[in-house]
Amino acid sequence: MAKLTKFSDLTPVSCPDPWFKVYRLLPGVTAIFEPYHFQEVISYLIEGTDRALLFDSGMGIGDIRSVVSSLTDKPVTLVNSHSHFDHVGGNHLFGETHLLNVPDCVHRLENGFSLPAGDENLSPKSLSYPGELDFDLSRLSVKPCRVIPVNEGDVFKLGNRKLRVIATPGHSRDSLMLCDDDNHLLFTGDTVYPAPLYAFLEGSEMVRVYADTIKSMVRQFASYTLCCSHNNPLWSGDALSEISDAFEAVLDGKISGTAGEGHIQYSFGDFSIVI
Repeated sequence: MAKLTKFSDLTPVSCPDPWFKVYRLLPGVTAIFEPYHFQEVISYLIEGTDRALLFDSGMGIGDIRSVVSSLTDKPVTLVNSHSHFDHVGGNHLFGETHLLNVPDCVHRLENGFSLPAGDENLSPKSLSYPGELDFDLSRLSVKPCRVIPVNEGDVFKLGNRKLRVIATPGHSRDSLMLCDDDNHLLFTGDTVYPAPLYAFLEGSEMVRVYADTIKSMVRQFASYTLCCSHNNPLWSGDALSEISDAFEAVLDGKISGTAGEGHIQYSFGDFSIVI
């Protein structure tokens, strides 16, 4: 089974905003974790000698810009793993972001959007914050920002560190990963993480697309460390093979799942697949 590093194995460092917990994971890599909402989203600050890159801006509940400023004095480039609300909520604090070049997703982010009334992410039950939260969760929205589209193969140069864009459709059409080839790191966004992998959010046809994305990653990144964007931060690259085999088992009807409201969930230890 792939090795998983949990936040409980790590020691947080000082953070100016109590909504977040911050962990130095690897040289030049810091996790900015939002543990008090059930999404448990993780953004990453990745530093080179000349610049830094923020991979996702979280839910928009705390001030992630102040956290980043406390961690680095380098100029910061923001990149979104995809345009779902829990990864783009702080975009407006930076003025502009980079997103995979899927035009309708780019336009949606440029215009801003809100979650529908009654969404479970807006419920007080979604929170576990210890104390009074100076934020009205029911008014959570994504504010407009400037979007610079990027494509497969584009490279962000941070000085002594380069991050290569990889298009990884499946969880969403605009999903991307950032690959640090020199350090064998892969920042996976929501395509790969140790929790339920949602493969139906943009139509049932995306299940096959998702499976093909993971299969192609196995050949390239099995020896890399995966920096994941929910729940727990670090996973060994052999998780990719486990996930690829799991997708094939689901698609071939070789495993039984548990039926929910409008979906079926297939469990595989540290992760599951939801279709």
